Amino acid sequence: MEQNGYPDSWYAATRRDDPARPELAVSVKRDVCIVGGGFAGLHISRLLAERGLGVAVLERRRIGWGASGRNGGFVSPGYAQRAAPIIARVGETAARALYGLSREGVELVREVALAADPALVMGTGKLTVYRTKQGADFAARTREMAARLGTATEPWSVEQVRAVARTQRYFEASHDPSAFQVHPLNLALALARRIERAGGLVHEGTEAVALIADGAGWRVRTGSGAEISARHVVLAGNADLGGIHGAAARALLPVATYVAVTEPLGSRLAQALTWRGALSDSRRAGDYYRIVDGDRLLWGGRITTDTREPPALRDMMRRDILSVYPQLEDVGITHAWPGVMGYATHMMPHVTCLKDGLWLSSAFGGHGVAQTAAAAIVVAAGIAAGDGRWRMFSPWAVRWAGGPVGRAATQGAYWWMQARDWIDERAA
Repeated sequence: MEQNGYPDSWYAATRRDDPARPELAVSVKRDVCIVGGGFAGLHISRLLAERGLGVAVLERRRIGWGASGRNGGFVSPGYAQRAAPIIARVGETAARALYGLSREGVELVREVALAADPALVMGTGKLTVYRTKQGADFAARTREMAARLGTATEPWSVEQVRAVARTQRYFEASHDPSAFQVHPLNLALALARRIERAGGLVHEGTEAVALIADGAGWRVRTGSGAEISARHVVLAGNADLGGIHGAAARALLPVATYVAVTEPLGSRLAQALTWRGALSDSRRAGDYYRIVDGDRLLWGGRITTDTREPPALRDMMRRDILSVYPQLEDVGITHAWPGVMGYATHMMPHVTCLKDGLWLSSAFGGHGVAQTAAAAIVVAAGIAAGDGRWRMFSPWAVRWAGGPVGRAATQGAYWWMQARDWIDERAA
């Protein structure tokens, strides 16, 4: 089901009324053409438009239609790849710079959200909880890694965690006080409005079907036959980029995750949870959730390369909630929906200049909302000023994700990690 052109979700049901934007009907010339109306494309477009460049955004469906408008709404520094492998790959100095950039992304999202509507910021702080005991040196290890990366992360004891999350599933946690949460669909719509106020063009219902080199620039042809001629083109979509750039699309694994929102819980909620920030557990395919509307739970979780929606999604999500908080045994689910993200096999974003004037900003599955803004900072600076800071992502190449074999291997790896998590948790 859809609501005003958006997949049925709690976000679609509570979205700010925003009229549909027109399809690109005539050929135009702009400085930059952005393909994709999710966060990756919107942040870049906004930064460039406010620098005075002529920008046009092409979105195949609606602004924020995909994962950008359906995710958990978590805004926090860091990346989907864990810190230790990043340090091992590029060294501590470069890893610290990457984490610094992600913090810039957090603050960029905060600035946009507060300028548009302070109500877009729906909670602050994030707990990453562990479902196994972390040992006596947990606090020291957490503080050491925070110092190495320049983050604000601080350790929480088991007692601190269970005082706000009343479950025996959790032990210690890492707390990030710099994190916050947003309504992602309304944030995407706010970005589109800001682009338009700066003179940018935003077109919905406009699919980019061909990319043609044209002298010192590019032409992007749309399904209607209209074209945009631009010096720079930014590919900011996910696996659906296949129509315009097959290699970029084939470098992504389409991965599904699921989100549900409960009925209002009233006083029952405090029997389970009083923490008003975000929570996620440390498993690769773990739960992530927060309180919305004062007394509802917005609960996400699971990862699979099978992108079809399960037939009993609401029951599945209810079971996940009850596995952590059995005291909510009669909880009702009012909304449940899937979201398909693009993952790179190395678990880092694809941020690069593919050819002169052709940019890629993609593969943000699992990273959160801030990382699209972080990438936008360096891509926009590269386009507008020739800044080479985008090269900090060069160690993670854009490479083929393996097609059906890669998806099968990834699913097998997820099952293996889930089995290991289950064994460890049983022991705990």
